[in-house]
Amino acid sequence: MTIRITPGKAVWYVRRRELTLRLAFLLPGNQLAPAPETLNLEQARYVAEQIRLAAKRKRNLREFAEALVKFETTKAEYYDRMGEADFADELANEASLLAYRKRIGDTGLAWTWKALTAKFLEYQLPKLKAKYRKQYEHYLKLPEFDHVNGKLVSQVKLSDLERLRDAIHLNHAPSAVHRALTQSKTMMSWAWKYHATAAGLEEVEAEWWTRWSFEYKTKTRTHAPTIEEIARTIVLAEKFRHLADGEHETYPGTIGALWGVALTAQRTGGFLQLRSDRLFAPPKGERHLKGWKVANWTEEEMKGGRDGGRPHSLPLPPEALNILNAFHAESGGKSDWMFSGRDPKKHITQAALNLLMYRLQGRVYDHTVKHRPARKGKPGPKPRPKKERPNLFELYGIAPWTLHDVRRTMTTLLDDKRLGGAATAILGHKTDHDRVDERERMASVTEQHYNRSQRIGLKAEGMALWVKALLAAYAKELRKFRDIRSAQLAA
Repeated sequence: MTIRITPGKAVWYVRRRELTLRLAFLLPGNQLAPAPETLNLEQARYVAEQIRLAAKRKRNLREFAEALVKFETTKAEYYDRMGEADFADELANEASLLAYRKRIGDTGLAWTWKALTAKFLEYQLPKLKAKYRKQYEHYLKLPEFDHVNGKLVSQVKLSDLERLRDAIHLNHAPSAVHRALTQSKTMMSWAWKYHATAAGLEEVEAEWWTRWSFEYKTKTRTHAPTIEEIARTIVLAEKFRHLADGEHETYPGTIGALWGVALTAQRTGGFLQLRSDRLFAPPKGERHLKGWKVANWTEEEMKGGRDGGRPHSLPLPPEALNILNAFHAESGGKSDWMFSGRDPKKHITQAALNLLMYRLQGRVYDHTVKHRPARKGKPGPKPRPKKERPNLFELYGIAPWTLHDVRRTMTTLLDDKRLGGAATAILGHKTDHDRVDERERMASVTEQHYNRSQRIGLKAEGMALWVKALLAAYAKELRKFRDIRSAQLAA
């Protein structure tokens, strides 16, 4: 606690780690009260102590302090402080509520679109996994919604929503328009079913907003790279770590993550959260898996779907472990994450891994160059030309593919070997009994229920086959690459 004395006034300050509070009663016009109404030492100590206690109760300290100072500076010299802090708490509560309602656009009569959005997000976000919440909120708070945010929900018409849809389409990708509309319609239906009076929809008899539509069709991905193309991509990523001047080389952790996705066919979001201490010995019933480790992900780390995420375990053969451990060591070997970048406290992100794939195809956005074409006759210096980056996929005969496509390639290979059920288990899908071979369904009850029916033995059989095929293709592609480079150097 400190005091600042200037001509005409003296003000106490309570300095906390997270904020500094000024103990002064503000007069109309946001002016400080004059010196006679300033707190004396005893009062300042009392207020400071009450603030300390209020902090433990998670109060809004600014509003609490202002209310308490107002009591202290407007009372007689001798008074009873019984209940004063409690009353200040109530005033702070009222001030917090008013500030909250003002912030979300709540008029106190009926909800505006902005207030509805805030109320719906309070209800919906806790139901989502933490990693999806920010993205979900983003689509309901696009800048284009400013057009309707101030309107009462009951006054919003289909014409307003169609103008909103067209504005979003003008500035965003079709998928973003689809997401924004779908979530907004869900929000309106929620308000109509559960908060009709507050939203001003009590007299609405039908969900007219379901007519608000956008013609959008998701593209079904059918491309599956060959196992040779996957192996060739890994070779290029290893040999061309420096892809452009002025850019950093590809981190070892990123190359290791590319290897890991190729070796396991896991979704990148969950796979990149693999920790070095989450590699366990196989269960006792799988003694033949000597040298293997079982990687484990929690249900929170796995993709959810309608039924939520499920814990996932995946056996890794020694050959795969040697590769992943080698890149972990090259990254410094000190990170808890198997795949880290510059900061060992953080794992490689999906964006970093996707960027590697883009860079190998020459698809990198150059932020130092204006991407809009210069108008003819425009005065002033012309923008620098875009940096040319080679498309290594094209140069080395690789059809464009994404990391998710590895899952289809693995499924095709294991289906051909009558191990479709192993592919389903490895990829973390629900078992489709119509596709599972009878031999696979004969697994023992003990095996089926190990670690929540993880079917480690069946997964190991599929993983051994896939890893062996990928490493054989990699060795072949590496020899071909060396032959090509030798020929180029000779020429």
